[in-house]
Amino acid sequence: MRFLVTLLCILGLGVAALAAEPVSLTFIAGSGYVVVQGDFKVAIDALALAETPAATHALMTAASSPFDVDLILVTHSDHDHFDPATVSRHMTANPGAMFVAPVDAVRAVQALAPTVASERLVVVHPSAETPQIVEVAGLTIDVFSFPHPSGGPENVGYRFRLGGLVFVHPGDLNLDTLAADLARTGIEQIPCDVLIVPYYSFGYGYWSRVPGWSARLYVPTHASLYDLRLACTLAGSVTSNVLCFASSLETKVLELALQP
Repeated sequence: MRFLVTLLCILGLGVAALAAEPVSLTFIAGSGYVVVQGDFKVAIDALALAETPAATHALMTAASSPFDVDLILVTHSDHDHFDPATVSRHMTANPGAMFVAPVDAVRAVQALAPTVASERLVVVHPSAETPQIVEVAGLTIDVFSFPHPSGGPENVGYRFRLGGLVFVHPGDLNLDTLAADLARTGIEQIPCDVLIVPYYSFGYGYWSRVPGWSARLYVPTHASLYDLRLACTLAGSVTSNVLCFASSLETKVLELALQP
């Protein structure tokens, strides 16, 4: 991918040519997705074991498509978002991949894959009020602090731009403090095109408490494979701008990228 960028710049095409490439989203399971533009791929909470059949897990550890990624983002270390053994094997098989996560996840990977260069492992730990900004794999990523609903491991949200689209994935959300968390971080005031958000936030009137948090497209997540239809229905009761998936490894082109 870096060779392609260099070649395009030499030809005078640069960012405009890259922006013309469509962006797609592949659903893995739970809260896991792979965002793709051309040969560049970002995995978010995608290397986990929850509801992952053996064949898919083999693709993960071998860094085979769709897991031949440039960047791995992990919001927190719960087992349905992250598996240290899977990530460790992937990082060994994919020497070009970068890994970004809270410190407990990074340490878990280091313990299992001590030969992976420390430069490839990026620890994020944003303050409660101010996002942390990191430059990784050619992307500028804003990292936000969102306390885990169960008081569990450190949970962070990510915001990045790819193909002209701004993506936000907040990890798990504490619905009891959601409005305060959004106001505290200021993330609801930042334009967003694709918001990958836990489906349960659309229920029981929670969404009406955060009217300022808007996006052009909502992707309800954190549902089991058996509850994907329920997640879609719940989100659809709040907004018509919903992107739904019916099965693992399903890929959809984001038509938003084609709009002026």
